[in-house]
Amino acid sequence: MKGLLRSVALVAVGGVLILIASGREWSHTTVQIPAAAATHVAVTGNAVEPSLSALAIALLALAAGLIAARGVLRRIVGVVIVVIGATAVGVAVAGRGAVSSALTSHEVGGLAIPAHGSANGWWVVAALGAVLAVIAGALAAVRSGGWAAMGRKYDAPDPARPVVAKGDPSDTAWDALDRGEDPTA
Repeated sequence: MKGLLRSVALVAVGGVLILIASGREWSHTTVQIPAAAATHVAVTGNAVEPSLSALAIALLALAAGLIAARGVLRRIVGVVIVVIGATAVGVAVAGRGAVSSALTSHEVGGLAIPAHGSANGWWVVAALGAVLAVIAGALAAVRSGGWAAMGRKYDAPDPARPVVAKGDPSDTAWDALDRGEDPTA
């Protein structure tokens, strides 16, 4: 149980870190337009790398998937987390170098003015969140075989499993509820 909770928490924290970092200002600069006042230009992580938010949301959904899955499916979810986390690391690192082109793509006063700026530390926060997710996904892919799982009562009905008949000594109030009957009536 401890390994499952640790992995779910790491994936969720990683996804939240990426989501927060993608919404923050990654760079800003002041551009001097000829015959006009200086203008402040800034870009967020979403403007630099629009896929970061989607990757973060996918990681958050996969954190819930770790809880719901069991067995081989949980290992597959772990591998998918590793792949998405590694992609997010690559996107965050690439975003560090793409800041100047994102700044230049802004039009100021109807003119595309070349602007240069360096990335601040938010790309590192996004990369760190992605690395946490990769670690948690690898842990899930390798060690999830012995982790606790949700009960079988959440599974679809198994046609091979015999249904307890009404009046059978093993019939319980829970079985009556499963059949849609009110056991108190």
